[in-house]
Amino acid sequence: MKKFLVGVCAIVLMLGSILYISLEKMNLEAQEVMADTGKISLYSGECDHGEDIFCSQFPIILVNTNDQEIKKNSKIWVNISVIDRFMGNNHIEDEAQLEALSTIKYRGNSSWFGFDKKQYRIEFYETQNQKLGYALTGMGAHSDWVLNAPFLDRTLLRNHLMYGISREIMEWAPDTHYCEVFVNGEYMGVYLIIEPVTSGGSRLNLYPYSMASGQTSYVINRERDSSEDNEILTYGKEKGFTSLSLSISHPGKTGLLTRQMNWITQDVGEFERVLYSDDFADPTDGYSKHIDVQSFVDYYIINEFAINVDAGSLSTYIYRNLGGKMKMAVWDFNNAFNNYQWEDHSYDEFYLTQTNWFDRLLCDTAFVDRVVERYLELRQGVLSEEHLLTLIDKNVAYLGEAIDRNFEVWGYTFSEKLLSSDENGQSRDPGSYEEAIAMLKETIIARGNFMDENIESLYELCIN
Repeated sequence: MKKFLVGVCAIVLMLGSILYISLEKMNLEAQEVMADTGKISLYSGECDHGEDIFCSQFPIILVNTNDQEIKKNSKIWVNISVIDRFMGNNHIEDEAQLEALSTIKYRGNSSWFGFDKKQYRIEFYETQNQKLGYALTGMGAHSDWVLNAPFLDRTLLRNHLMYGISREIMEWAPDTHYCEVFVNGEYMGVYLIIEPVTSGGSRLNLYPYSMASGQTSYVINRERDSSEDNEILTYGKEKGFTSLSLSISHPGKTGLLTRQMNWITQDVGEFERVLYSDDFADPTDGYSKHIDVQSFVDYYIINEFAINVDAGSLSTYIYRNLGGKMKMAVWDFNNAFNNYQWEDHSYDEFYLTQTNWFDRLLCDTAFVDRVVERYLELRQGVLSEEHLLTLIDKNVAYLGEAIDRNFEVWGYTFSEKLLSSDENGQSRDPGSYEEAIAMLKETIIARGNFMDENIESLYELCIN
């Protein structure tokens, strides 16, 4: 009997080892795919049920507003369920992995009043007084999330692609994951879950307020005047060197002290005074004393390459950790690669050379040196044509049948004039999904070729 039990134990251990090795192999394979396309389900095989059952390789998010109207300027309490089995496809009838009391509001500016497919900001709660940190789709646990709605971007790819590229380049950039969303039982299409530029979890690890010095970590964002809470008037705006308004998004308005607001205003103002002074390029006491130069270099390259013309002016985030220097965080690539709604932006111009702060940074030869060197380095890898086009193809394959489901609702956009005409009066709107992908690829190729040939022309802006 003893020998029999020993034998059984040995077999169990062997089977356990085989299972462990198999799972590890599956996990490694999944991680390889995640490196290319972002976090995806471990398995996305076909199901054998009929077409009458909604089935997705992506997480399904169900929003129940309890007959309330979602608003732009204030949150409402709703119930949100998340179906995300990870090990298989998700179905509308599956048991939810999360059922949470939540808040929801519309987000965005031009997208809110101009696009039929709305974006949302959601927060999970345990109770109305206690937020719930949840690892939504396997991303870092947090209560606060953005549900981005690809509408103007008919490739469904721009934000997912460029946030992924930015994570390869910068110290931190928002994580993303596709999902499919229902609101009050109505299918709303493919959405992109995005980590907002906030502190906590796998996001910005910002230290708390120092009672001794009065200094604080912060996140500020530049948007249209009077569009955000906690606006601050800094030296740049006051003296006419910068445009639009900076606002404090961290600490939030409920936790922001007057002392903190004053210190942040002063801190940003000191940087701007130096930046727009005659001694701005001094290696010891110039702008580099206040900012992480590499962060600003990477931000400039990413957004210039993507023809993201709003960068530096709108949807622009800057953060500073207690004891550190100011850094940039990328945000919003919906208009990237000539997908701007109101104007045609050709591939053969530099667009960020006149935007806030960068207009002055690019006057310094040392800054341009770093931009040119870094750009040439990135074009050999992360920003290479081969890498970018391969990512596009992989993401199209990854989206799979979700593309058709999305455009069963939003397919009319291929017949709409959402973008302005080009300089020749020709429509810039794609007529099909395939055409949208082709246009994105063509723009990326043309933009890369232009910057390869002209990146050193940035030295013409230098004054030292």
